[in-house]
Amino acid sequence: MMSIDSQRLFEQSFDTFKAFDNLTVVNCSAEQEAFPATIWQILQHLLRWQAHQLAQLQGIASAEAFDEKRSWDAARVPPNKAALQAAVMQFKRQLVELKSWASEAKGEAPQVIAQALALQEVALHLSFHLGEVVLMRRLQGSYPLPAHMQEFLQA
Repeated sequence: MMSIDSQRLFEQSFDTFKAFDNLTVVNCSAEQEAFPATIWQILQHLLRWQAHQLAQLQGIASAEAFDEKRSWDAARVPPNKAALQAAVMQFKRQLVELKSWASEAKGEAPQVIAQALALQEVALHLSFHLGEVVLMRRLQGSYPLPAHMQEFLQA
């Protein structure tokens, strides 16, 4: 039987490149004509979707039970700074839990493959929305351009 190093496989799959750091109520709720959702709505969607994926990994939820349409919060603005900070912290806790699942895939081959596929789906979904958030923040001037990324990520 072939051994798979799941930790190495997903090593950087859940890196957010600080896209959700230093958010303010203003910049996460700013209306931008080209985007159908605010950063706050994307964050709320990610929280719901990742919670569902974690429940799926734990065997608590089925893939069919997730309601995509209901996962998008109608509120375009966080109620206050504390709610925004709590949401970002919850998001980061979810990422820690996902990284833990990625580093400790266990079970028979079919179970490990199912876990890896679920984690791959989470990573792909996260990268899509992360791209939206980065672009939105760059348009606002609150996220560095590529030439400044290395310095930004090391700070």
